[in-house]
Amino acid sequence: MIKTLDRYILRAFFTNYLIAMAVMIGLYVILDLFVNLDEFTSVKSDTKLQTIFKIVDYYGYNLLLYFAQLSGVILLIAGCFTFGRFLRTNEVTAMLASGTSLYRVAAPVILAALAMNVLWFVDQEVLIPRFADKLARKHSDIEGRNSYAVWFQPDRDGALVSAGMFHPRAKEMRNLLVMKRDGSARMTEVVRADRARWDEERQNWKLEGGFATPFGATSGAGVAEDVGRIPLTEYTSELTPKELQLQQATQWTNFLSLPELERLNQRFSESGTGEFIKVKHRRLTTIIMNMVLLCLGIPFFLNRERPSVLIVGARCLGVCATCYVFTFLAQSVDLSVFGVDPALPAWLPIIVFAPLAVLLLDGIKT
Repeated sequence: MIKTLDRYILRAFFTNYLIAMAVMIGLYVILDLFVNLDEFTSVKSDTKLQTIFKIVDYYGYNLLLYFAQLSGVILLIAGCFTFGRFLRTNEVTAMLASGTSLYRVAAPVILAALAMNVLWFVDQEVLIPRFADKLARKHSDIEGRNSYAVWFQPDRDGALVSAGMFHPRAKEMRNLLVMKRDGSARMTEVVRADRARWDEERQNWKLEGGFATPFGATSGAGVAEDVGRIPLTEYTSELTPKELQLQQATQWTNFLSLPELERLNQRFSESGTGEFIKVKHRRLTTIIMNMVLLCLGIPFFLNRERPSVLIVGARCLGVCATCYVFTFLAQSVDLSVFGVDPALPAWLPIIVFAPLAVLLLDGIKT
């Protein structure tokens, strides 16, 4: 049952949460815009209104990504500011005088933080994958006008897809080359086409000037023999224009949902298993790390001795910054070259800092 004290604490927490979210994401947008403003104005023919529209269009979608990246920090700031204000205005003393345990005071904020992590999960697993192609855009190419080559992209049944040119806006490839392979990675068929255009209704590529060259039994020299050309008008593929565009972005796997990661892990089984395992475990541990970060910070402000808010704030900043930097480094450094399980870096910050969070919570004098 929610009591008056719970409503008061939750109101203060959500107010601070909204302020922290606006400030943190706003700073992120301003800094990114400051660094990349020249990219938005690279097209000389654009008017000022068109440039503003491109900026709004770009950052409007990227707010989803910024929230996912900053959710843990936003929770930490909201929780610390809530209890920091209580400490500065002596409300913690009043709560203790009423016979309320400090653990009882912290409970509404911890439960609210769990609810906000559910919001993060919806953002990461539903919204970001839905708009992944929008998030993969470059600052200088919002409309998707630039074209580029595609080289040996893994496709269904072990096939490798290449194209001399891919146009994201037109959803077409030119000079298509598909090399189909068997389970032993031996080439069984080659598909070529002058042009391949994506058919949204049939979810396949319509070919112009397309033909397939199957290979029969190998010759005495061990080289597969060409057994003739077969005209083709379409090619069924798991590679959609959205996915081809997405793979041009750095860290594009962060834009995918867990089911999509599992599907791609099977397709990239020859080269990408370790990377997909690392991303999947990092996704699973984010909620835990968000809560660990919060539980590292709030014990500094749940103090009946009325210390200086600046002093406890500095201590909190030191511990939480160390945790944040350690987490970033653990997830960024590739340890697989040393034979380390690719899932370990995602769990290492929890192994190190979760016991410290428990000790800090246990040390609260109430």
